[in-house]
Amino acid sequence: MAAFVIDHKDLQGSVQLMGDLTAVLVPDLQAGLKQVLHKGARNLVFDLTSTKMLDSSGMGLLIAAANSLAAIGGKVRVTNVSPDIFRLLQSMRLTLRLNVSGREE
Repeated sequence: MAAFVIDHKDLQGSVQLMGDLTAVLVPDLQAGLKQVLHKGARNLVFDLTSTKMLDSSGMGLLIAAANSLAAIGGKVRVTNVSPDIFRLLQSMRLTLRLNVSGREE
């Protein structure tokens, strides 16, 4: 069973992660994202509600998705991040680039 669910409707794609965004998950997720972009998605929302850890491969995937979408006038949003992940992305100055929002408590 995949550790994520990708949904697509019109120009909007969404990714619900069921765990951590690490190097183990990136290849499968990357393949799924390519399919969604090929089908016409111009915006992607990554829901990190269940994500406790984000490694450099996961960050690379988010940045690559943001770059790919920016090239075609789209954008990425990363939602429901834990305080630790928010601080990590903030320290790397990625919160604005990835449109990051924290969890609603």
